[in-house]
Amino acid sequence: MKEIDFLKEQITKYQLATNSRNRAYVYKRYYVMYRLNKCKLTLSEIGRLMNRHHATVIHGIRMHRRWSRMQDKVYLHEIEPLVQSALNNDYEDKYKVSAIENFNYINVSIQMPWEYDKVHQFKEYMTAKELAEII
Repeated sequence: MKEIDFLKEQITKYQLATNSRNRAYVYKRYYVMYRLNKCKLTLSEIGRLMNRHHATVIHGIRMHRRWSRMQDKVYLHEIEPLVQSALNNDYEDKYKVSAIENFNYINVSIQMPWEYDKVHQFKEYMTAKELAEII
């Protein structure tokens, strides 16, 4: 199963295409929008999947980035079930883990001078297993 198919299942499972403005739905919806955008879907395609306008998708992706950058505890807590189910799922395009989503300490360890040689080993996207091997 590919990541896109997995994310489509999550939309159905968590009823993310509904009109609910409940924080739990909104946060999960924004996270899935971000992941679908990383899968190279257009904003219009993501909007159709989630019953939203493409401008709403743009807003959702921006909000995900902002909250991830700020390490918003409420946001990270709400999306945790999605992140964990993706990590536990065994689909072809192994779920890519970003440093912000799961490994908060990576930014600090990379910036240390004695860890400089490890910087060259990092790729733009890595699986959790690859990341753990380097660190």
